Amino acid sequence: MTGGLAVPAIANSGDTFSPGSVCLASGPESLSFEDVADRPATWTCNGAASENSAERSFIRIDLRGKAADLSQIRYAEFDRIEFETLAVTLIGADGRQASRSYGFHETWLGQSSLDTMVELPVLEGTPQIVVFTLDGAEEPGALAEARLAAEPSVRPTSGTIHLLAALICGLLLAPILFDLGYYRVLREPFPLWHALFCAMAFVQTAAVSGLVPLMTSWSYTTELYITYLSLDVMVAATLLFACNFLEPETINRRQRQILAALALLSVANGIATTFWPDMFGDWINHVYFGGYMAILAAYFAILWQARRSGSRMAAYLFLGFAPFGCIIVTQFTITWFTDRSYVFDETWPQNLALLFEVVATALAVADRFIAIKHERDLALDEARNLERLTTRDELTGLRNRRSLDASFEVLVANGFHTLAVLDIDHFKPINDLYGHPFGDSVLMCAADALSAEHDDDIVVFRIGGEEFLMMLRGPAGFERAEARRRAIATCTAATMGDLDRPVTASLGVLDFSAVAGDPQLDFRTLYTRADQLLYEAKCAGRDQMRSETLEWFVPTEGQEAVGAA
Repeated sequence: MTGGLAVPAIANSGDTFSPGSVCLASGPESLSFEDVADRPATWTCNGAASENSAERSFIRIDLRGKAADLSQIRYAEFDRIEFETLAVTLIGADGRQASRSYGFHETWLGQSSLDTMVELPVLEGTPQIVVFTLDGAEEPGALAEARLAAEPSVRPTSGTIHLLAALICGLLLAPILFDLGYYRVLREPFPLWHALFCAMAFVQTAAVSGLVPLMTSWSYTTELYITYLSLDVMVAATLLFACNFLEPETINRRQRQILAALALLSVANGIATTFWPDMFGDWINHVYFGGYMAILAAYFAILWQARRSGSRMAAYLFLGFAPFGCIIVTQFTITWFTDRSYVFDETWPQNLALLFEVVATALAVADRFIAIKHERDLALDEARNLERLTTRDELTGLRNRRSLDASFEVLVANGFHTLAVLDIDHFKPINDLYGHPFGDSVLMCAADALSAEHDDDIVVFRIGGEEFLMMLRGPAGFERAEARRRAIATCTAATMGDLDRPVTASLGVLDFSAVAGDPQLDFRTLYTRADQLLYEAKCAGRDQMRSETLEWFVPTEGQEAVGAA
């Protein structure tokens, strides 16, 4: 990193400057240090105007009287500014000198993206003067406050501090995966706003911690835009997250509108102060942090009201945003009520505050997800219970006629091509002799017999009174239906000991597999024919089955016509 800027021979010139002084001189690019070295009138010392800008600037730091071991000085760290070329020159008591030159991207970052560091040249002997020669810098006064040290605050390129920042960035991104999963399940907007907040917290942390310039070759101006605007978008995402996240019953419509307006104010505040700083002049920080104090006050007031209204989530948001809010309050206080001689480096307090907020809000999102899912599960269970009441027979638990009407076409499409209609024989005398409770027990026993095997290829319905209907799938439909019919007599004989006669049933079975694909086929036609077969079984003496295979299907106008083999 040598070369790039020629530094002329420099005289000691120590007698014209007081020990420990820090002086600045500037002029055109053709100006050399020799032209100003021994002319104190050309220098502004001990309080050099930091806003002074010129094509070339010289910053002279007198080291005499410093308590530190000057021979051990190896590094200079200063506020990061953009420049074309920087030359660092050390001058010893004997007039010896050593120089080293840097381009802007040849320096390395300090504790944050706001600090930069350079390595000083090696000088034989003890240095007495440090001279920074800057070309193309807008605020050369930043070098007047350079901190000289024997060891760098962080190692070049990727110090431990940068590894820690990268770890925090990884933690900030992790909740986004969960947010996307929550959104897929809930279809609520608040996980997306939380994901945006986490993404902007990641960008903000990467920017202020120096990871962006380490990983990219973007200009310093672009870095500043990313640093400033990511913070404003992050705050806006926080507000919109709260707007959609707080329980609906704890926040009213007006408060939601205020949160949305505060989000717009946050973005507008950032855009105005970032792209039009000259419009505010020396009051730019007053406006910026003043705006955020107003946002902060309104946000916490709404959270407080939501908490008083019974919001469980408001506590998470209040606690999560509190550390970051304290940083805003500190910056506001320094800007408005001090002479700004005290410099507050908020980089790592902010990084830790954002990590805390991400963890707190991620826990809140998980808590809310569990609560919403529990509510939806309860609602789904209730809906299923209601559906069961409307599609299931209350006495036997079998599917009812309403369920049959709704599922008939699906069953046919799934291969259920045998329809059986069954009626319990002489059921009215059972009710008359033994009473309706006893008759209900017979019906339940019959339902158990028909569905005892839990065969997925047989679906049983109770379609009214003592009448049942079965839909069967697969071969040997007649035999399987007949076996179920016979099971009724066996089941009732084993469980209904008070009966003085067996309980039998008649059955009509229709196999319509040959015409199942006919688009004109309907349930009414098939049921009518199966019911006719049931009637034939009853007329033949009951306790038996009549069956038929449907070979063709020709509906006529006004009624259906069927043909059987």
